[in-house]
Amino acid sequence: LGYIREAKSDPRLEIVEVGDLPKEMHFSKGFFCRPTIVYGANNNSRVAQEEIFGPVCLIIPFTDFDAVLAAANDTDYGLAAYLWTQDIGKALRFASQVEAGFVQVNQNIVFRPGTPYGGFKSSGFGREACLETVMESYMRQKTIIFGL
Repeated sequence: LGYIREAKSDPRLEIVEVGDLPKEMHFSKGFFCRPTIVYGANNNSRVAQEEIFGPVCLIIPFTDFDAVLAAANDTDYGLAAYLWTQDIGKALRFASQVEAGFVQVNQNIVFRPGTPYGGFKSSGFGREACLETVMESYMRQKTIIFGL
């Protein structure tokens, strides 16, 4: 909520909140916010540099591909990246060069069972929801070499 309050206080930003807060009794004591779109920020703003775990979407329009890739990588975090484009070459280039552990093109938050999920940089460590993680968590690997 602090990120949203801060964005609302910046007259350069356009803020759109969607829908209403839940009114059901079991939601009344939680921390909920409406889905919020923040438009007009630059990459130096706090909402662009920190991870916001909530329904907040930051939109920074661009025209130069290299500039957007540099901006996407210019943060201490790298949990996920999303790109919408009709240019498959740019999509492949972005996906391979962006410093994020989970990249989706032309879709948002689609998980398939067993798909490794986790971030780069300060966005955690390891991978969740995949066989490799289960093996890593519950088994110990040992290498033994014999000279005969």
